[in-house]
Amino acid sequence: MLTQDNIEFPSKYLSCYESVLMTLLKVQGIHDEAALFGTQAYFVFTPEPMGIAPRFNRVDEEWQRLYGYQLEVLPIADETALQLALNRSLALDTAVCLPVDIFALPHTMHYQQLHQHHYVNIFGQENGRYYLVCPYYRFQGWVETALIHDGFFSPVVAAKGANLITLPAVERPLLTDETIVNLIEQNCRYMLNLDSPAALAGVAPHLLGLAGLQTFAIAFQHMADTPDSATTYKRDYINLSRHLTAVGHSRYWFQQLLAERGAALFDPDFLEVLAVQFTAVIQAWKSLGLQLGMGVHGQRVAILQRVAAGIQTMVEQETRLFNTLLGALPTYEQGTL
Repeated sequence: MLTQDNIEFPSKYLSCYESVLMTLLKVQGIHDEAALFGTQAYFVFTPEPMGIAPRFNRVDEEWQRLYGYQLEVLPIADETALQLALNRSLALDTAVCLPVDIFALPHTMHYQQLHQHHYVNIFGQENGRYYLVCPYYRFQGWVETALIHDGFFSPVVAAKGANLITLPAVERPLLTDETIVNLIEQNCRYMLNLDSPAALAGVAPHLLGLAGLQTFAIAFQHMADTPDSATTYKRDYINLSRHLTAVGHSRYWFQQLLAERGAALFDPDFLEVLAVQFTAVIQAWKSLGLQLGMGVHGQRVAILQRVAAGIQTMVEQETRLFNTLLGALPTYEQGTL
């Protein structure tokens, strides 16, 4: 029987999907968050529909690439299939991840207000109730079966796939110094548009890395200059506010990985300088996400204009950051890059 009184929530620097996957790992005793989330620091701009992404691989794809982790994804057709699949997993002491419509979750501010795809964990089942763990909103407790079923069998979930997700037993994500150097170099080269990920081979170069960030900055400035911008682009702005914060989170985890493993690669004085640059970038991305949310909900054009200017400043900050980091690599000094 899975224990339910000592569940450890993961870091807050994660999306809802990442947080439920990390919770599945914590059940197994794996807590290496930096090694799991700090391997990518990228930027991808999507014009239609408007969006940005901080990684070239989804986190589950990156785990498979580096560590061989393979999620098990089971499509669920109806309530009977969901009940059977949950019973089977929980009987094996395997916690699960479920997509749900946040509209059905009373512990969130969006209950009965907003239809949006969200993820939760299920740890137990008894007497017509599920033990729900929602690490993103820091909630855990028993809820009625109908609540989960309503959230799972929602058009919002069906549009992306009504699946039950589990993660079989895996090993700790061990990274060698050579792998760390390769990951740092790869991230820098991708961000500086010196190379591009194979996973994004079909994407136009001006949408990737710093070029993508510059393209996004121009597009956002055009949006902010549009009359009635807060109304015209309200949904775009709401989505982008979360995306901006997610970019900051990716930088946070990349810095954490460097802080944990960088002592063997870099001079201590350089690591201090690098930490200052990263801290400034992380805080700036998070601030822009918060300001954008305030600007669109308050329909305050001045705030939207400040966000637009801030995004342009991020082009300069990130250019300096990734150039600095690439130039400090031991392989760069040896002339092998």
